[in-house]
Amino acid sequence: MSLESSNVAIDLSAIGRAIDERLATDRVEEAAALARTVLIRLPRHLATYQRLVRATWQLKRWQEGEDWSRRLLQADPGNAVAWRSLAFAVEYKGMRNAARAMWKRAFESDPYGPDIRSGLSRTSLDRPDPLGLNTACLASLYLRCGRWAHASVAYKSLVQAEDRRIDFQVNWMAALWQQNARQDAYRLARHLTRRQPHLILAWAALAALGDVDDRALARNPLASMDPDGEFVRNWLGVPYGTGKVTIAVSEAESRAVGALTKSALLIGDRLSVRL
Repeated sequence: MSLESSNVAIDLSAIGRAIDERLATDRVEEAAALARTVLIRLPRHLATYQRLVRATWQLKRWQEGEDWSRRLLQADPGNAVAWRSLAFAVEYKGMRNAARAMWKRAFESDPYGPDIRSGLSRTSLDRPDPLGLNTACLASLYLRCGRWAHASVAYKSLVQAEDRRIDFQVNWMAALWQQNARQDAYRLARHLTRRQPHLILAWAALAALGDVDDRALARNPLASMDPDGEFVRNWLGVPYGTGKVTIAVSEAESRAVGALTKSALLIGDRLSVRL
């Protein structure tokens, strides 16, 4: 049996802004509910994964945070928010040595994050100068400041020293891509997508640098993980993306998004959906 249900098309980015606004004002349960609205339609949406990691951190739901963090790290292996959540969850279980290694990974991605610095210090009381910046920290700072040439040199040396670190390879590829070293970036993107099929930056680079066949290969991963380019755009800190993407939600769900997204509603756009 099927029913006709009246739905509203709403801008995906508007729901993201609504979640962010609720996280910023401690309406975290509301934020989590809106996140679930997105994931029902886009179960691999990375920007929502990251928002849920932040929500579980604020709610002190360490196990749930660990679960979402592990999913996010499959696509973005250097994600500082995910490493922070994962490190604390593991530390909370009493696994101090494992937690220290995870805090170090978070520190290498975000060396000035206060929670990360506290976590690394707390689990490294027997280590001299645990907060000293190493090459990975400096490379990450170059990357986040858009100093692509400096970042690519640093990550090349890191990859040569530790070729198993997928995050170093992804970051090297991103730096090469953004400084327009197209052939080297393309070769790395091809290698990474073949080795790890969930790496969002590798798929984005492949689509940007490759031919029509590469773009066809990248279409489904990008559409499922980052359809409007929000995650990659925020990661790189540069313009990127395909523009507006809408999803169909119920009228009750659209009201839950609130006044913040009123301008994003496509008024009168009703979709008949078989339930």
